[in-house]
Amino acid sequence: MSNGDVTGTASRTLARILHRIGRRGASLAFVGLLCQAIAASLAFAPATQRATPGYAMLSTVVPLHVWALAWCAVGALCLVQMFMRSDRIAFAAATALLLLYGLVYLISTFTGDNPRGWVGAAVWLAFGGWIALIATWPEAVTLHRLPEAMPGGTAAVIVADATGVIVSWNPQAAVLFGWRTEEAVGRPLTILMPPRLRERHTAGLARVRDNGASELAGRIIPLVGLRRDGSEFPMALTVNAWHGADGDASSGGRLYTGVIRPLGGGDADVH
Repeated sequence: MSNGDVTGTASRTLARILHRIGRRGASLAFVGLLCQAIAASLAFAPATQRATPGYAMLSTVVPLHVWALAWCAVGALCLVQMFMRSDRIAFAAATALLLLYGLVYLISTFTGDNPRGWVGAAVWLAFGGWIALIATWPEAVTLHRLPEAMPGGTAAVIVADATGVIVSWNPQAAVLFGWRTEEAVGRPLTILMPPRLRERHTAGLARVRDNGASELAGRIIPLVGLRRDGSEFPMALTVNAWHGADGDASSGGRLYTGVIRPLGGGDADVH
């Protein structure tokens, strides 16, 4: 094998890994390595460093080796979940530990144990806020990328009633969202969307019931979907409304059909 072949293979392997972990995974990798570095600095700090106000203050809360274990555990969790679709636990644990660390530094400033503790507090609290922002920031969805086909060339199709309850869906929807048909039917559509979008969805349904028309019908709508395992993915949704057997929309006979295709990108892979 020539050097060019080796280089090409290595590049493709790296590209597959980066595609797999995505932006959130890369952030977790950074946080995980940082946590391990902090754990090592606490576990192997020399005596002179342990005597500094910052380290002395930390040891009055819990022993330094306990802090080191906590940082090490959170770092390991981040490094594991960077390859997983569901990464909420790692982001939550990292955010909580960073904010706790910052609060301990901030309190030590007011107690006089560490007069310069507010500097460390500002750094740790800002870092914790940054991690929380990454964890909750919606994935960017762009329409210039064409929706990719589902397995078998068929999109996920979901039918819901006027109240937003799932009436039926096809096998592709079960594959995409991770819910079996018998589990999904009868549940609200909100199980398929992140919590931050649910209030807007409920308000939109209420407006359609009041006005009798939807301004979104027939349009391709970029959204973020939520799988059963808690992972999010960008998708394109097309909605159409029609009347059920009773033909009376005001009595709840209106039904909605949603055609969903995941958009390209690591977080949109169907598994």
